[in-house]
Amino acid sequence: MTAREPRHPARNILPGITALIWVCGGAAGAAPAHAATPTCGTSCTTVFPQQTGDLDVGAVQGSVAQAGQPIILFPAAPTPAEDFTLLYLATACTLYTDGIVGPAVGLTWPSDNGYEYEYTPDGAPSGLCAGLAVTAANGVPVTLQPCGVTAKTVWITLSVDTIGGYQPLINGSDTVTAAPYVLTAGGVKGALITQQLYLVAGTFAPAQMWQNITGLL
Repeated sequence: MTAREPRHPARNILPGITALIWVCGGAAGAAPAHAATPTCGTSCTTVFPQQTGDLDVGAVQGSVAQAGQPIILFPAAPTPAEDFTLLYLATACTLYTDGIVGPAVGLTWPSDNGYEYEYTPDGAPSGLCAGLAVTAANGVPVTLQPCGVTAKTVWITLSVDTIGGYQPLINGSDTVTAAPYVLTAGGVKGALITQQLYLVAGTFAPAQMWQNITGLL
């Protein structure tokens, strides 16, 4: 995962996942990212799941920049619906120390990085980020929500479980460690949701493993 410069001051889980229960440590930095439209250019990015590859990506339904607008999986194309800017916040530990995320996230994955995905259609910041209207649970839809207000717009990259460049994204409002609530894709043009991390054929579900994609789609 790569991101725009920081704007934040600075396990005991499924089989096959490494347990990481540490005392909070120092913050780790992140590098700049890159978009669906030429206007947004190299300042934007979006995500795609292992289940479909980069043919289908995260997009705002109808390109409408308003709170509550659903975020869906949509065919990659030069449309402002797919223009997001990846904002690095801090490590989960730092976010916990600052009172942004709870202990389930901050103490279980302390060294993993927290990000927000701000919707920036045609390169214009909207102040709205991919997030949840309520605390993460099974089936909660991912929608546009005000950035920088609650943990519900924070996504923690579970870097220890990166496979082939893909990794789970835990929502910052997660309250469990045994099987955290992560970003999950449905079918193409279907809503993105949170769902507890699960295995398929002994490995992570491809609908829950994500990568960023940058540049003109």
